[in-house]
Amino acid sequence: MVKVGSGIDFHQLVEGRDLWLGGVKIPHYKGALGHSDADVLLHAICDAMLGALALGDIGTHFPDTSAEFKDIDSKILLSRTSALIESKGYRVVNADATLCLEKPKIKPFVSAMQTCIAGILGLPDDAVSIKATTTEKLGFTGREEGVVALASVLLEKKERQLEVPVVTQSAFPLPEYATSGSSGLDLRANINAPVELNSLERGLIPTGLFLQIPQGYEAQIRPRSGLAIRQGLTCLNTPGTIDSDYRGEVKVILVNLGNEPQVIQPGDRIAQMVFQKVETIRWVKADLLSDTSRADGGFGHSGKD
Repeated sequence: MVKVGSGIDFHQLVEGRDLWLGGVKIPHYKGALGHSDADVLLHAICDAMLGALALGDIGTHFPDTSAEFKDIDSKILLSRTSALIESKGYRVVNADATLCLEKPKIKPFVSAMQTCIAGILGLPDDAVSIKATTTEKLGFTGREEGVVALASVLLEKKERQLEVPVVTQSAFPLPEYATSGSSGLDLRANINAPVELNSLERGLIPTGLFLQIPQGYEAQIRPRSGLAIRQGLTCLNTPGTIDSDYRGEVKVILVNLGNEPQVIQPGDRIAQMVFQKVETIRWVKADLLSDTSRADGGFGHSGKD
């Protein structure tokens, strides 16, 4: 699910104040007047993030009547807003903002602003767009009396991660995903000395892991393709199932299907573990089943004649 929010902020420009825009101090003889450091750009982005989830506005969460926020660095406000968004199960995908002011020129500082904002929101720099324009000397911005910022953000719902309590007696790190697109976690052999498997020999290899899998889920143990093709090592009873009510140590049944003995070293990656949701069923007795083109064709019925 995605949500879009927009924000806008205005501040008067006065002499004797620092000009902070996008978390960057801009050299200028005027600065924005406000209860905080008056960074209109960060305030607009905060409002856009809050608005996307109907959480009110920046004044609701950081009121200008509170001494806590007097002269506060607006980067702190953006960080707190980001944490609030995260707590609601969302994250920022990208932000697009526009500054309106007559002077000074903003272009030399845009890159630093992008890096600052992206760092706070946990985004790459190119996910933060900052543009600046004048109002062609029209209005209060044209008279250099004030500055305006407008921002839009896109939020997306974060994928909920399954939390699995684990007790580890392993001398090695907890199972990890090898890449961001990996489906399985790498299981390692928790052994003190090498284990040799002769051709067609099988062995039960411990991992040192004890899991409390949430009800409604299972953990499947699957072979590693690299071990199978290069060494002939694969898993028996595959995919093996670890049920949610099992509390024993996770162990992997390996078999050597190659012609030569194979040695498993301590800490070797021996299998993958994939978590899956499980559906339970209720039997419904019936006198007849619906017809299909396959009917009672069994194993191999669609193979070669």
